[in-house]
Amino acid sequence: MHLRDLELFCEVASLRSFSRAAKALGVSQPAASETIKAIEKQLGLELINREQRPLELTAAGEVYLEGCRELLDSYRRLSDRV
Repeated sequence: MHLRDLELFCEVASLRSFSRAAKALGVSQPAASETIKAIEKQLGLELINREQRPLELTAAGEVYLEGCRELLDSYRRLSDRV
């Protein structure tokens, strides 16, 4: 998994849309969807309830989002320090 994948997940969670998140990050919607599916497969659980519109995070998705934000913030702080 790459930082870009975590950024994509955060953007999907924030915008509640694969299409808008993909556009914001300059990737295709299918690529965004596949990235999230790969994360879910790696974790062995569903992060996003795709049956809702706008998209809703599952309970695990909420926990994952919090962790992703913390990791990305830590990475940005480290980059700034270096």
